[in-house]
Amino acid sequence: MEIQRTANAGVLLKLDGVSILLDGLADRVEGYLPTPPAIAQDLLDNLPDILAFTHCHKDHCSEALLLPYRKQNLRPIIGPELLHQGAVKVGDVTITPVASRHLGKAEPGLTHVSYIVQGSKCLWFMGDAAPLQWKNRTDLPKPDVLIAPYAYGNTKAVWDMTCSLTRNVVLLHLPDREKDIYGLWDGVDSTTRGTTANLYIPQIGETIAI
Repeated sequence: MEIQRTANAGVLLKLDGVSILLDGLADRVEGYLPTPPAIAQDLLDNLPDILAFTHCHKDHCSEALLLPYRKQNLRPIIGPELLHQGAVKVGDVTITPVASRHLGKAEPGLTHVSYIVQGSKCLWFMGDAAPLQWKNRTDLPKPDVLIAPYAYGNTKAVWDMTCSLTRNVVLLHLPDREKDIYGLWDGVDSTTRGTTANLYIPQIGETIAI
């Protein structure tokens, strides 16, 4: 399994010969990192098999960067509005949307899903889903890898829950460390210090293998 961070909270996942872009085309919002033009162009030149988005916020889904895919019908695009269609299978990999609750106060009209990706390994992609809703979800397959926002690593109770789900955690949705006016990096550093989990916080463009 290869995971390349392409945006603020998005990745290009390669599993069993299938490529899935998850929240991987994003605009800059309040200091959070956008998809760089070179990566956006590379994704057009080397089309992922599926594009999937958890919700419509611009730091997770850029309509401008999605436009060429929509105009030319280049690849399947799935998102909250397609939840009723259930799982999508490409090759030996299945991606299943799971209804989930967005972090913070309820936002009227906002629909959010997370994704379970299953092949030779199982990955959970949280998007901006609030952490504790997953604590007792015994109906879902146990993940080999969890990709989640910083909130899964900035308090002890939530980090303990996260580590109970899997030993491999990829944290995203962190701003430039030098421009972190909210202290998100400090919270994650303090909470996860000394962890026995395999914690990854890749930079934009960085690829990790798990």
